[in-house]
Amino acid sequence: MITGEHAVVYGHPAIVCAIDQRVTLSFEPRHDTKVCVQSDVAETTENEIADARAEGPLRFVFGAIEQFADQLSNGFNLTIQSEINPTLGLGSSAAVTAAMFAGLNMMVHPDQDITTGLVRADLHDTALKLIRKIQGRGSGADLAASFFGGMLSYQIGDAESQASVSSLPPPPPMSLRYSGYKTPTSVVLEKVANEMKAREAEFAKLYQKMGLYSGVAIEAAKHKNWPVFHVQIDIYQRLMAQLGVSDETLDLLVEEATQQPGVESAKISGSGLGDCIVAFGDCPATHTPVKLAEDGVRIEAIG
Repeated sequence: MITGEHAVVYGHPAIVCAIDQRVTLSFEPRHDTKVCVQSDVAETTENEIADARAEGPLRFVFGAIEQFADQLSNGFNLTIQSEINPTLGLGSSAAVTAAMFAGLNMMVHPDQDITTGLVRADLHDTALKLIRKIQGRGSGADLAASFFGGMLSYQIGDAESQASVSSLPPPPPMSLRYSGYKTPTSVVLEKVANEMKAREAEFAKLYQKMGLYSGVAIEAAKHKNWPVFHVQIDIYQRLMAQLGVSDETLDLLVEEATQQPGVESAKISGSGLGDCIVAFGDCPATHTPVKLAEDGVRIEAIG
């Protein structure tokens, strides 16, 4: 996430981008109705398609299979390989979910073009329902980055409309620094929701302000007005602190980054209370440069 965290859950605009680190899913058809999953993060698991449930360490994988179960006539072997460190909060769950839905959709609709925006939008909205089923909350912004790639403006849809996703120009050079710890997004959202009880009007004003500055950042990015963009990034970091999700460690990391020569702006990247901070401009010695992924999910081969 570049900007718009937390407020995006309540319908405000956000900016999200895809980092060039990929999850690769390889599907090999079987002649029975079983699914065997091998991955870097969990023990090999084999189940009947009909028994697939959104549970355990592979819950997003089996949750996706459960969604397509009625359309799958044969099982498959699935191998998952990831370049993404799952502890860094870079949307590894969203990437796996997007890849699963794209792969399964190709299996049941082999003539459908996954590169079209309409197909990706439909898959995004269906996959978001699964993520919300598992996590309870979620905006789908990181899911959009995985499906579409690049830097995007994103706004969640209502019950009757799809999410709004638009491409933005590539941002200035980015770098990340891991805080050394992570709080799951669902836990952070639950914490904020509990603090919001009996203070709904106060939080609504804060989210409205967050949405306003995200909107300004989006317009600045559209016109490549990066000085204005950087100002909005710094402002949003202060709003994240006001929300209570930028702790002392994150505050210190952001301050250290912004004091480095050539760094134009810095903030939390994600829900907060851990994970990474993102900086724009020259890469500090303590940071890792990251490259934008210009395309999102892609199908190279099945079978």
